[in-house]
Amino acid sequence: MVFAGEWNTIYAANRHLSVWPWSELVALVMRHARPGEATAQLRVLELGVGAGANIPFFASIGADFWGIDGSSVIIERLREAYPELADHFLVADFVADWPLDGRFDLIVDRGSLTHNTGADIARTLAQAKARLADGGLIVAVDLFSSAFDEYASGEPTEDHYTRCNFQRGRLAGTGLAHFADEDRIRSLFADFEIELLEHKSFRRHVPDDGSQFAAWNVVARSGKAG
Repeated sequence: MVFAGEWNTIYAANRHLSVWPWSELVALVMRHARPGEATAQLRVLELGVGAGANIPFFASIGADFWGIDGSSVIIERLREAYPELADHFLVADFVADWPLDGRFDLIVDRGSLTHNTGADIARTLAQAKARLADGGLIVAVDLFSSAFDEYASGEPTEDHYTRCNFQRGRLAGTGLAHFADEDRIRSLFADFEIELLEHKSFRRHVPDDGSQFAAWNVVARSGKAG
């Protein structure tokens, strides 16, 4: 993760300010975490919380929500927007040690993990496993696939799954991006019990420019409950 780098610039320019909950993430949380059946309040951490698109959803299910992001710009905006949660928003690099106490029932990510090298993703997932409660879940949405056409652009790094310096297209100015095939995803989540692994691909037909987005959704459990 480029800590407080490109994303501070992006948010200061009012780009990538998604404010509506991501429907896929909502559906996966409801299906696998089953918050309506929980006997206790779910403690939730979002990696790369960004503009807080998922906060209203987690508030609606009564979760104890926490968010971490490398951008001080966006965290300050979240603290202003949700003063009651101000102490729950942290400026930190989630690749490094998390400045948080206790364990979480659910860790979620939508499009943040994938903006790292493979080594940093593996380091973050190891920390997630250590910080999940017994039987806790990680839900990761939009981990870029090697079938995503942006994989062919940008500049290669020492990690052949990772590209950088995208000059145009959907990833312009976003720094690093990691693109995985199925074997790579399974390797990254090898210490978890994968409950769901799905690949999605969307080709644009109008305008017919051949544009194709492809990504992985993963739901994985840390050990067995009890």
